[in-house]
Amino acid sequence: MAGYGRPLKGKTRRVPITVHTAIGILDIIDQYVEERNQEEKSYSRSDFYNEAARLYLEHLGRLPEEEKEQGEKEAYQNRTEIFQK
Repeated sequence: MAGYGRPLKGKTRRVPITVHTAIGILDIIDQYVEERNQEEKSYSRSDFYNEAARLYLEHLGRLPEEEKEQGEKEAYQNRTEIFQK
């Protein structure tokens, strides 16, 4: 059976989801993804949604400590660069 998307980046599993959003928001996200792809190959819309979800959960205080530590090591290495743009 073929898998979805690219291989796992860490020890967590990945599952496909459906997100309903306004076309205007999707256009902005796609433009941002395209800009990031010029800097680093293989950045995707899924990467954007995962980063956004992690940041929001962290903001709400709902992100488990082990996720924070893993996120700091992996996904958030360029966080300051992201928000400066």
